[in-house]
Amino acid sequence: MYNVLVLLLLLSTRAQVGTSTRGRYNITFLRSVLTVIRGRENWKNTPIFMGSHTNSDDLNNLMIWLQYRMEVTCHTVETSTAAQNDSALAHLSINADNSVSLLFCQSSHELIWFHMDKRLRRLRSIRLIVVLSNKRSPSYNAIMGIFKMLWHLQFLKVLVLHRDRIYSYNPYPRIRFFKLDPNFYPLFPPSVQNFQGYVVSTPVENDIPRVFFVQDQKTGRKQIRGFGYRTFVEYLHRHNASLHVTNPHQEHAINSSVNMGRIMNQIVDGQLEISLHPYVDVPENKGDHSYPLLIARNCLIVPVRNEISRYMYLLLPLNQSSWILLLGSVIYISGVLYYIQPGLEHRTWDLRIGLNILDSISRIIYICSPSRIYNPSLRYFIVSVHLSILGFVVTNLYSIMLGSFFTTLVVGEQVDSMEQLIRLQQKVLVKYYEVPTFLRHVEPDLVDGVAQLLVGVNASEQVSALLGFNRSYAYPFTLERWEFFSLQQQYAFKPIFRFSSACLGSPIIGYPMRRDCHLQSTLNIFIMRIQDAGLLQHWIVSDFNDAMRAGYVRLLENFLGFHSLDVDSLRLGWAVLLCGWLLSTMVFLCERWRFWY
Repeated sequence: MYNVLVLLLLLSTRAQVGTSTRGRYNITFLRSVLTVIRGRENWKNTPIFMGSHTNSDDLNNLMIWLQYRMEVTCHTVETSTAAQNDSALAHLSINADNSVSLLFCQSSHELIWFHMDKRLRRLRSIRLIVVLSNKRSPSYNAIMGIFKMLWHLQFLKVLVLHRDRIYSYNPYPRIRFFKLDPNFYPLFPPSVQNFQGYVVSTPVENDIPRVFFVQDQKTGRKQIRGFGYRTFVEYLHRHNASLHVTNPHQEHAINSSVNMGRIMNQIVDGQLEISLHPYVDVPENKGDHSYPLLIARNCLIVPVRNEISRYMYLLLPLNQSSWILLLGSVIYISGVLYYIQPGLEHRTWDLRIGLNILDSISRIIYICSPSRIYNPSLRYFIVSVHLSILGFVVTNLYSIMLGSFFTTLVVGEQVDSMEQLIRLQQKVLVKYYEVPTFLRHVEPDLVDGVAQLLVGVNASEQVSALLGFNRSYAYPFTLERWEFFSLQQQYAFKPIFRFSSACLGSPIIGYPMRRDCHLQSTLNIFIMRIQDAGLLQHWIVSDFNDAMRAGYVRLLENFLGFHSLDVDSLRLGWAVLLCGWLLSTMVFLCERWRFWY
């Protein structure tokens, strides 16, 4: 019954074509198509873009019909509105699922197309009906020009109405349009999952660990590795598309690196629709970004410096406050022992003080007391037990800490903030086109000091310095890059670089693409699926072996092996002994002077 009513409505529409075509647009045929769509799908909003020479009476009647018969809300956009004042319709709770948009135009060169491009930002999956003027030529080239413009703006769910005909198109693998029967279901093309051999063209360069080249040892051919490349190729394979590398004959040195500034300019100029090189910063006015592959902290990796000499290890287990507290405890324990220690009443006070000081030191370092006590009192016994426990705890904790220092590298103050970076005057090697981004994440009062420490270079020079372990500079790197490069020193006794806490935010790392790219929705879903499967982390670790065989990275084994204590390691002991000799000499001379006197 429903199909019969639809046919009757379309026949009545054909009967009225004679009168309708005398106007600018075939509004009657448009109403019949909207009625058919309403019987199958619901929508709440209808953005209407009105081109030049649009009959206001016809459009007013159409809007009244939409509001009362279709029960939808209309939003009109005209060319009289200044383009810079246009804002996206997404803020009006308009989304692709609850809207059907209308565009009235005569050609693909009208200004209304530019307004529609701005107002339907991020709404490229909206259902769009383009109503052409009756005076528009029905030739193949004329209709193809409309569809080329729609593909240029990345609109996929499109119907084009011209007089009493309905057209739609498929851009995969290349643009082709076809005529639709009004009874065809569904009228609007469904979401595309099969790209039918569509070719994505993009350059590929070194960008360790995301993308890099290796040579097959058997065939000698160049192969591409990296989690960024693998994710993108698997996505294209999953959706029946292929990758075309635009620079297959370019030589890629080990120390070369991709110039993302140039690639971003190509995306803005429309020369590229997407890049397989993940990137951290895509401005809103230049393009879009895929769902994040990673959200990683961007911090400075700094060289490990300020190594503490081995002769100073004896002082490190206790900090300054602890040493002062132990010195005060020696004095306090000596005073306590002076009054409670039995068997010393017949000695002079100076001998008792000296003996009590030696006794207190012996108890703190947990060695035998220099004096023997017979028949101790209960009070002396309790104090001795407490001092023994204190000495046991202090000496064992000290020994454990001291022993741990000899099993690792002990360093002093390291760069962990922008303030320390300025105070230690640590130079930072930065890609020249990333200098503004670097300074944008620095506190305003520190910008001038940090700017003087930045050394701007191209990407290849930065990678060469890092791969050569140039310790003269610090490098801003994301966490996933550091996790890859740090595998080189996983067996090293003495690390060369460390990931500091001087960070520049936590940027998202995804694929840069042109604005409203048709690949964005399917790519986002694919990235979420491989993240759930854990493939990203697997690829990051497995690619390290390929990078090592290709010569990009190497394992560092700077282990020290057996290292005995030398004379220099006992410098602190020699200093204590020398001070003791000097003090003993002074005491001896004082005693002789007193005897002579």
